[in-house]
Amino acid sequence: MLDPFPVPPLVRDAIQPLADLLHLGTLPLHAHEVLAGFALYTFIDSVLSPAISARLLPSTYAKFSARTKLNWNMHVTSFVNATFLSVAASYVLYYDAERLHETWEQRIWGYTGAGAMVQAFGAGYFLWDLQMCAMNVRTLGVLDLLHAIVGLAISILGFRPFGLYYGIQYALIELSTPFVNIHWFLNKLGRAGSKLQIVNGAILIVVFASCRLVLGTYLTIVFSRDAWSALHAPAPGWTKYDYSPGQEPIVLQHEAAWWLVAAFLISNGVVMSLSAFWFTKMIATVGRHMSSATEEKKFSHD
Repeated sequence: MLDPFPVPPLVRDAIQPLADLLHLGTLPLHAHEVLAGFALYTFIDSVLSPAISARLLPSTYAKFSARTKLNWNMHVTSFVNATFLSVAASYVLYYDAERLHETWEQRIWGYTGAGAMVQAFGAGYFLWDLQMCAMNVRTLGVLDLLHAIVGLAISILGFRPFGLYYGIQYALIELSTPFVNIHWFLNKLGRAGSKLQIVNGAILIVVFASCRLVLGTYLTIVFSRDAWSALHAPAPGWTKYDYSPGQEPIVLQHEAAWWLVAAFLISNGVVMSLSAFWFTKMIATVGRHMSSATEEKKFSHD
């Protein structure tokens, strides 16, 4: 499946020297989508979310502190990104026939324009997220900054290309993020412990555990198996990549490096550790809200 949005030659030529320096062979083909994603999420955070929130929730939004407004707008942006990535990744996984019956070589070195497009928009989001976390590290915390760094690094390194087959599947962990954001929104709207939040919390726990913990662990295991095969391949190979309609394919040499595999595995370890940490916090929070709701119901019956 090809990328429906070919890169403008001006953008490709501008990013080519940096891509050559960093050995990111397919990044110039999708740099416009990284930049478009960054611009879109910056616009949502700084313009669209404040305007819509002030219109729909005039009294509530106006009373938010500067810190809460910062977090609110970032959660809105995160909600939009997670919804888009979940839908786009699911579409590509379902319709991209090139992904079927792939060997370990194709899973590690393989590339489709549509899959790389989804990853490019994800990289644009993490670029925006990194900027926001770096500028507001005292407010947002070091863990959020670490998550942004790891997310951007993995997204960009995939454009060597390396592991894009798995990258599009890792995007499915974002299925849980809209429910995380809804839970947070309800807290700020005074709906903590409400039936809506409890139902959302139950769905959140199931989806989070399924996508981030179960699927994430499975993908880490099968990726490690294929990466091991790549590390022990007898010689470098060459692959032709078609990326967009009407564009000439490119031919790139591929060879696995220990540092590259280590970077992916360490990054996956960080993400999985953060997910496990957040899951325990989630269980405690939802449990607390359910207990509170039960106590209120008992009190009203008394």
